[in-house]
Amino acid sequence: MNKVSNREYIIPIKGMSVGKHLVDFSIGNEFFEEYDNSQILGALLNVKLELEKSSTLIEIKGNIDGSVTVECDRCLELMEMKLKTDVKLLVKFVKTQDEEDNDEVMTLEPSESELDLSQFLYDYICLALPIQRAHPQGECDPEMIEKINALNKKALDGDDSKSPFDKLKDLMN
Repeated sequence: MNKVSNREYIIPIKGMSVGKHLVDFSIGNEFFEEYDNSQILGALLNVKLELEKSSTLIEIKGNIDGSVTVECDRCLELMEMKLKTDVKLLVKFVKTQDEEDNDEVMTLEPSESELDLSQFLYDYICLALPIQRAHPQGECDPEMIEKINALNKKALDGDDSKSPFDKLKDLMN
């Protein structure tokens, strides 16, 4: 995946005072255009984060709320989905990379001056999407549903003698 180069999602942490800090972002279509093969084709999202900095770590909590445009798995038409998810990340300042990054813990060198949240936000948004994305029953493109039903009927009414496994049946005799 490509890295988003938008400075809006980079938090300057060098010189940030110890304590709580509030950060708000708006995420639109241009954010997802920076990622190859993104399943999200459009978005209007609001991100509200609370960063709590101490001397050795930054704890990030917040939520993402809004809507995204995705392709319907059933009829392939675009559809808008509501999205709401809570986010949590712990950023630890360590001198050695003994501890690997995982879903909820990121490590940074103490000398780092910026924290790029773009990949973190992208991952949380993608993980908040349901596995199956389809219009509610009856709202899909009727022309596509008609084609799907015709193909299903043809498959069910089809002649079993044209099965690719027929040659294997001959081996049993």
